Amino acid sequence: MAAELQTKDITDTEDREKDGRSERIAVIDYKMVTFSLAGKDYGIDIMQVKEIAKAGRFTYVPNTSPFVLGVYNLRGDIIPIIDLRIFFNIPVKARANDALENLIIINVEDQTFGIVVDEIDKVVGISKSTIQPPHPIFGDINIKYIHGVVENQGRLYILLEVSRIFGTRAKAAEAEKVQEVQEKLSTEPVSRAETSREELDLSFINDTLAALGKFYVSHVNDRWVKARFEQWRDMRSPADLQFQSEEDARAYLETFASPESGSFWSDQYASEFMKILPQNQAKQINVWNIGCGKGHETYSLAVILKEKYPNARIRIYANDSDLLAISNAPMLTVDPAQVSPRYKTWLVQGVGGGWTFNQTIKDIILFEYHDCTNQNAIPNMDLVVARDVLSFMNVKQQASMMADLSEKLKDNGIVVLGANEAMPQHSGWLRTVEGKVVAFSKE
Repeated sequence: MAAELQTKDITDTEDREKDGRSERIAVIDYKMVTFSLAGKDYGIDIMQVKEIAKAGRFTYVPNTSPFVLGVYNLRGDIIPIIDLRIFFNIPVKARANDALENLIIINVEDQTFGIVVDEIDKVVGISKSTIQPPHPIFGDINIKYIHGVVENQGRLYILLEVSRIFGTRAKAAEAEKVQEVQEKLSTEPVSRAETSREELDLSFINDTLAALGKFYVSHVNDRWVKARFEQWRDMRSPADLQFQSEEDARAYLETFASPESGSFWSDQYASEFMKILPQNQAKQINVWNIGCGKGHETYSLAVILKEKYPNARIRIYANDSDLLAISNAPMLTVDPAQVSPRYKTWLVQGVGGGWTFNQTIKDIILFEYHDCTNQNAIPNMDLVVARDVLSFMNVKQQASMMADLSEKLKDNGIVVLGANEAMPQHSGWLRTVEGKVVAFSKE
């Protein structure tokens, strides 16, 4: 009998262990590719990893940020190579030209990148429920790039949010701000009964534009916002004026963008822009292009400046906080059939048949990954192009940016804002308009 009981206990124990293993296997609902940077363990969601590889001899691309090692031909696809160590300000030893690097090939928003790390470890499966919120103590990198931290087999992994690092915009919604606005929508009509219905509706529009569209209403854009509200009110029923989602905010803002945004400038717009440029006999022309995006605006600007100031040395500091866009900007290709003839003089055809701007134009431009509110030291500027930029800063940042522009701009220089933006009245700026181009100079 004792033997039978012992056998039964062993069988029960084995069954429990099997059940435990099954339970542990069942909760593995997140897999990550793990790697190391400066001796610390990191992970990336395997769903964003295309493959891992070893490669070297990257093709250098001039005038790119230090963390862009160059481009690499991945079976016919030319992809940018980002050194994640340099991006996170981690010291890196000097590398030989033929040294092989550990690459993780990732896909973000239908774009492919190669990121260089110290060592690639393995694929680790975990339960999402074990991922803890990020905390600055766990890494030497900005907390906004960390998805969370998780412990597995005695090792602590920092999970990176690659969509925040490489994506065109952060995908995470600011839930607290949205909730605050929603609460305001439900309570404020009572407390502000003396306010007119139109003013009240417009006040809520302003609040929800900030929360859902990251668009901040101020003296920079309030005329456009009010004019747009008149159109919006005619398009919607009274019960449907307020925004219920990000899609509503985008619909409201769809007419805000300046002409020729995201494309090479047409001949008409380029000619209007050239007319507004001041006469300048300086040997060196410095230009600050804020929010340059994928580079269409910057290259258009470079061609116009070469026409306007043919004998000057021109330098364009082109900045954007979109890492994906700014990394690809130096490699931007051109369809000659789709651009104004004024650009064709500056185009060259590559080995693969694609057209790009020639070295004369490329040498003018320095593309940099920067948030303009934390700009590196730059010289005083003859021209600042900041179309549709101020409106997507909060009001405090707008004021700081305008003060910075006033300080950085030479006395005879101009600032070009978006078509629906303006410097506040009586703020020391004079407004000039040429067609669809709006510029401001110091009084």
